[in-house]
Amino acid sequence: MDESKLIFTIGRTNGSGGREIAAILAKRLGIVSYDTELINETAKMAGISVEDVYKQEEKEGKGAISFYGIPASNPLHQYQFEAIARLADEGKSCVFVGRCADHVLEGRPDVIRVFIHASKESSAKRSAERNGISLRVAEARVETKNRDRAMYYQRYTGKVWGNAANYDLCIDTSDITVEQAADLIIAYARMKGYGL
Repeated sequence: MDESKLIFTIGRTNGSGGREIAAILAKRLGIVSYDTELINETAKMAGISVEDVYKQEEKEGKGAISFYGIPASNPLHQYQFEAIARLADEGKSCVFVGRCADHVLEGRPDVIRVFIHASKESSAKRSAERNGISLRVAEARVETKNRDRAMYYQRYTGKVWGNAANYDLCIDTSDITVEQAADLIIAYARMKGYGL
């Protein structure tokens, strides 16, 4: 095992703090976190604007097949999957946030696949605070986002989103901080033999 390179994939439910955890993890380890950067990379590869990629992601979560001239035989998600694989092959340790990266990089010995989740109450509270919305609106937002993510994941991986069997480590952030969750991920990586 190459202890000099380690890739983390962070799947997460909406409102679980997964994006923040990925950022903390990357900062502590001095590595890059690919989140919005993947959108930029996908847009470049597909020859469309970043805004169009975001629109396509929203539509794909709701069941659309093609958008902005990208044919169904060559959907946008394929560009994203290729970008993930290419960035993972570059030889640098990094963190990937969402976008089925756990599936794309499955089987690689230098990857730790993490899924972050939280209770409905905790997720809604975090979402309400982060987005400046009411708890009731946040509850609906969390439910919609999670449904869309589950549909997207199932469509392009054939697997059930959030199923523990798809990940190396699952963390419930309902009663812990995002910093503590990052601690757990680093501790797990050390137990796996990585010298972090």
